[in-house]
Amino acid sequence: RMEGQGIYTLPTGTEYRGTLRDGMFDGEGELVFPNGGRYRAVWHRGVPTQGKYTFADGLEYKDKKWHYCDGYDRRFYTEICSGLKPPG
Repeated sequence: RMEGQGIYTLPTGTEYRGTLRDGMFDGEGELVFPNGGRYRAVWHRGVPTQGKYTFADGLEYKDKKWHYCDGYDRRFYTEICSGLKPPG
């Protein structure tokens, strides 16, 4: 079974980078998705106990008070950070 630090590539192209114990994700590690998103977490026997997802553009997902495309503001993350730019 896999043990220690390493990189494991799943059939979908997603990579796990971090600690493995007894063939399972265990300890600090992150999943790197083909679209550029990342999920950093602390794992225990293959199950994340706490973690954070970051989209490819740098936007961090937050379960509470997430100001991205909510009912009041439908702008994209880039526009929120940089403001609206004129066309052309």
